[in-house]
Amino acid sequence: MERDLLKELLEWKKHPLRKPLILRGARQVGKSWLVQELGKTFTSFAEINFEKEKDVATLFKDNIQLPELLDRLSIYKGKKIVPGETLLFLDEIQESENAIKTLRYFKEELPELHVVAAGSLIEFALEDVGLPVGRVQFMYLYPLSFGEFLTALGRDDLRKYVRSQNIEAVIHDQLLDLLKNYMWLGGLPAVVSSWLNFKDAGLAQETQDEIIQAYRQDFSKYARLRQIPHVAKVFDSIPVQLGNKFKYSRVESEVKIQPIKNALELLEKAGIAVPAYRTSGQGVPLGAEKDEKKFKVFFFDIGLAQRILGLNLKKWVISDLKVVNIGAVAEQLVAQEFLAYSSPKNKAELFYWQRESPSSNAEVDLLAVKDNMVIPIEVKSGLKGGMKSMQMFLNTHLNSKYGLKISEQNFSSHGNIREVPLYGIEAWLAG
Repeated sequence: MERDLLKELLEWKKHPLRKPLILRGARQVGKSWLVQELGKTFTSFAEINFEKEKDVATLFKDNIQLPELLDRLSIYKGKKIVPGETLLFLDEIQESENAIKTLRYFKEELPELHVVAAGSLIEFALEDVGLPVGRVQFMYLYPLSFGEFLTALGRDDLRKYVRSQNIEAVIHDQLLDLLKNYMWLGGLPAVVSSWLNFKDAGLAQETQDEIIQAYRQDFSKYARLRQIPHVAKVFDSIPVQLGNKFKYSRVESEVKIQPIKNALELLEKAGIAVPAYRTSGQGVPLGAEKDEKKFKVFFFDIGLAQRILGLNLKKWVISDLKVVNIGAVAEQLVAQEFLAYSSPKNKAELFYWQRESPSSNAEVDLLAVKDNMVIPIEVKSGLKGGMKSMQMFLNTHLNSKYGLKISEQNFSSHGNIREVPLYGIEAWLAG
């Protein structure tokens, strides 16, 4: 299974100003596999998993010299770690604070050694230990995009064809059918692999259930005992509230706001919850005028979100369900696609626009920046739907020359509205 981020990692490998790299992303998005693939391009590969090899953390002592550390790690692994030839992978590094602290010294003292670190809950450890700013690099990994899903299916030809934005009707229908599969599977590599290997919806669903259970078990690793019930309820509530302003009262109506707010923040750090903040949209950067009190929350993976909502994959496969039947999930798809295609070197952010007025309320689902211009985006789960909010935005934001409608419709353009199919976000971004 190919991942687009591998190209970025190969560029990092040969960059003359390379620093130790921390790969960030939620559990099960494929960080370890990706680094292992990168390791195949080196003469040798040394992987240390601090979660499985707990005793190895004792080698990372305070004030230890890096050559001495490499000698001990070489003996421990039974292979020579050679700067310039070996990729050293420190997985689940959040289990060792000393190992995280050691990363900051590789750039100055041993710059020729390629070092990558990752961890499913590394955000919590970085918060406690502190970010080694200027001494390490970061890259972010998300679930597979729809484009990567097509590549995994062996349909890179379709992926390239979509970029032409000139899609024949029969192929358009074929792409919508494949998009349906992606929307219920999601983009987690383990789920996609189970589908590719067995074409069995039941097995794919079992994999989803196992991953959801693993996430629930993780709650105890980053939440205090009294917080765990709140975290669990927020976890279940995010898919329910997709596409709407997130309301704490819908999680637990009889509980004060602060415990729910804290639980949501924990899930955000874990990479599960992805907020989209309301902003004026008057210029770049969009975050300059965001309202942190008003936001929507998306789940990190569309497949898991629908499974939490009770989607039965077996019934989905044998029924003629359309995208139009799943409402706010279409908005989840679009949000997830924009995250997946964002620059991996910065943490992606999502924004939307809303006007609240006694005479006329209006909301634009998402805002994007392209060619240094703010683009309002409306997501329509079907072919029809009014665009009054879009026009209101364009009328009050003169620097935004056009709006984007994303639906089941093929590529087209009408006045100051451009239409893009739900599968065509990558093509629009690249165009």
